[in-house]
Amino acid sequence: MDFVRVAGRGDLSEGQIVPIKAGGQKLLLTQVDGEYRAAARKCPHLGFNLCRGRIEDGAVVCPLHKAKFDLVTGKIERDPKLLFIGMKAKNDLAVYPVKVEGEDILVGV
Repeated sequence: MDFVRVAGRGDLSEGQIVPIKAGGQKLLLTQVDGEYRAAARKCPHLGFNLCRGRIEDGAVVCPLHKAKFDLVTGKIERDPKLLFIGMKAKNDLAVYPVKVEGEDILVGV
């Protein structure tokens, strides 16, 4: 696994979600409780851009259907729902290891 520099420590604030690229992959980067987290940018349910979502209790929430994915494990915490139609998410969100070296944030791909 290679770790790639994707940002500096001062590039994002707590709860902010930013799009990044690492190793040719489109990912998101966020800071939750002082820890940096990286995950796939597309929702595994319908492929919507999770960078437009929000952070809630250490998880990312899809802005389209409110599915909620843990940013440490990628596990589904809340299934999608569109209007009054409940759905079942079949796949977890891909998450990636993050480490900080000095002022650099690196993601393992």
